[in-house]
Amino acid sequence: MRLEKPSDLLDPDVLLKRPGASLMVLAPHPDDESLAAGGLIQRALAYGAPVNVVFVSDGENNPWPQRVLERRAWIGARQRAGWAARRRGEADAALRKLGVGAANVHRLGWPDGGVTWMLLDDTASMLAAMREHVQRERPTLLVLPDLVDRHPDHSALHVLMEMVFQTSPQIRKPDCLGYLLHGRSQPGVPQRAVLALTGDEISRKRHAIEAHASQIALSRGRFLRFAAATENFVAGLDCHDRTGATLPWLPPRVLRPFLALLAVDAAGGERVRLGADATLFWRDGSPAARTSRVLRPPCYVKLYCPLPSPWVFDGWGWCRFGA
Repeated sequence: MRLEKPSDLLDPDVLLKRPGASLMVLAPHPDDESLAAGGLIQRALAYGAPVNVVFVSDGENNPWPQRVLERRAWIGARQRAGWAARRRGEADAALRKLGVGAANVHRLGWPDGGVTWMLLDDTASMLAAMREHVQRERPTLLVLPDLVDRHPDHSALHVLMEMVFQTSPQIRKPDCLGYLLHGRSQPGVPQRAVLALTGDEISRKRHAIEAHASQIALSRGRFLRFAAATENFVAGLDCHDRTGATLPWLPPRVLRPFLALLAVDAAGGERVRLGADATLFWRDGSPAARTSRVLRPPCYVKLYCPLPSPWVFDGWGWCRFGA
């Protein structure tokens, strides 16, 4: 059995140089692979490690760039399908610039912006799909979004992958590195892995990012800032940071009628209404909500506002309760 050195997970080079190393990158949308791990992908290929990229969605629910570039106000199903095809083509072009062939690309076709709701309503099939990918490809290094990423597809994918490994003891868990593209990391994260890129790697990563032309049209400066001298990751998974039933939030009382909670464990998910008869409590100990069943830790709870909004990012996100 391989014995892990605590420092190994902080050095992606060490992980990729191991005999039999292989890399899997999970991208909720086309472009996440280049932004988060364009350098790491190149480094893995340089060491002879196989690389697999899994696109969770095709990025079809991306209305503002589509409206601007296609000069349209209304977007229907046919237009979203066309946009998805465009983004798939951009992702293929980006991966070619990084050296990844088509045979190493997998697309799940899950709904862009809908991963959270799939996680709640179709937990078992999502677990089975991801379990199958990991068992087939057997990555030794898995790169995935961090739990605190503010895009709901990103954080929901992280929750899903934690549950895959929690419920699949037969799967050899790979080393895991988390990336953060939206929002800021939480203070006090003890382990960070840093990959320093060469000048050629930075240049190729920049070209890969630019291949996502539909995305850089409105966000060129923000996107190209990821073509930096280093790629930074949170090392490891399963940092369960809460016990008991106390949530980390204390929203103003005036907002609470407009808020809701989502809860999920390996048995499934549910939408939880706020109320005084509680099994979950706010940060100050006051009652927050009651789940319909006892959640089995590790489990995950998300605070969100269900009111319609053009803002896609989370205000609060997920918290997790460990064993």
